[in-house]
Amino acid sequence: MNRRTKVMLKRFAVSITAVILAGIIYEQLGEWQDRNRFPQIGRSVDIGGRALNIFCSGEGSPAVILENGLNAPGVSWMVVQQGTGKFTRACWYDRAGQAWSDAGPFPRTSATIANDLHELLRRAAVPPPYVLVGHSFGGFNVRVFTAKYPAEVAGMVLVDPAYENDNGTGGVNRSRGPIRTLFLVLAPTLSRIGLFRAISHFVPLIYVPPLVPAEQRALLQALILQSKPIAEAASEEENLNESAAEVRSASNLGDRPLILLTAGKQYLPRDPAAAREAAAWYELRSRELDPQLTRLSSRSRHTVVEGSGHMIPQEAPDAVVKAIREVVEEVRAEQPK
Repeated sequence: MNRRTKVMLKRFAVSITAVILAGIIYEQLGEWQDRNRFPQIGRSVDIGGRALNIFCSGEGSPAVILENGLNAPGVSWMVVQQGTGKFTRACWYDRAGQAWSDAGPFPRTSATIANDLHELLRRAAVPPPYVLVGHSFGGFNVRVFTAKYPAEVAGMVLVDPAYENDNGTGGVNRSRGPIRTLFLVLAPTLSRIGLFRAISHFVPLIYVPPLVPAEQRALLQALILQSKPIAEAASEEENLNESAAEVRSASNLGDRPLILLTAGKQYLPRDPAAAREAAAWYELRSRELDPQLTRLSSRSRHTVVEGSGHMIPQEAPDAVVKAIREVVEEVRAEQPK
C-alpha cells in the first residue's frame, strides 16, 4: 500500500470517527433537551435492580392495565386512561427501555415482558383482579401474562391485536427478509449516533394520528425517537416469532369476558403488488384470524371500529373505553357483594 493511499485511509477513518462522535453528542444533547421539555409522568418503581415507570388514575376494582404496541410509550394510552379512570382504577406503564423506564435484559419476548409487568404491579401495590387491555403487539403480552398468572386476570380487551397464526402473510408474525433483519440489528447503533433524530427533522418517521393534540404528538415523537426505546423495540421485533410461539402455547381464556376490537379502515399501499398482499391479509383476518381470537373465550364479542385504522387508542379512544367498561361491569357482576 503506497503512502498516498495510507494517508487517504487515515483521513477517511478520522472523518468517520469525527462524524460518529458528533452524532453521539447530538443525540445526547437532544435527549437532555427532551428530558427538560417533557418531565416524567408517573412514578418509578424498583422491580429488582432496575425501575419501570407506571401511572395510575381512578379508583375501584378490577384494575385496568393498559399494554401498548411496539415502539409506543405507555402515555400513548392517555385519553383511554382518562376515560377509564372515571369508573375504575386504570394504569399504563412503560415497558423496559421505553420512555421513563430503565432498559431491561435482552432478548425481549412476551414472556419476559409479562414477568416484568407482574413484578411491577406487585411492587406498585396494584392488586388483582385485572382487566388487561392489549393493543397490537401488546395483545401477545396480555395473553402470555394471563397464561402465567391466570388467577389474577378477570377479563380482557384486545385492540387490533397481533395474530400468532397469520401464516407469515402480514401482521407481526411476518417473514424476515435480510434487509429488514440487518436494519433491526443496526437500529440501536444508528439511533445512538443521532441518525433517526436528524432524519426526523426532514421526514416524519413516527406516525401519530391527526386527532392527537399537538402537545401530546410532540411528546410521543420525542419519547419514541430516543435511542433507548429504539433498541427495546428492535429487540421486541427481532423476537416476534418467539413471542408468537409463546402465545400459541398459552391456554385460552375460559369463560373470562373478552372483547375484540378491530380496525374498520384498511391500509392499502400504493404499490399494486403490496396492495394485493395487504388486501389478501385483511381477507384472511376476517375469515380466519378474528374467529380464532373470539374462540379464546366462551364469552367473547367482536366489534369492528368503523372509520379507525390500526391506531384505535388514538383514533377512536371512546370505542376502547366503552369496551373496557363493558368488561369491567361483567367482572363486577360476578364479584362477591
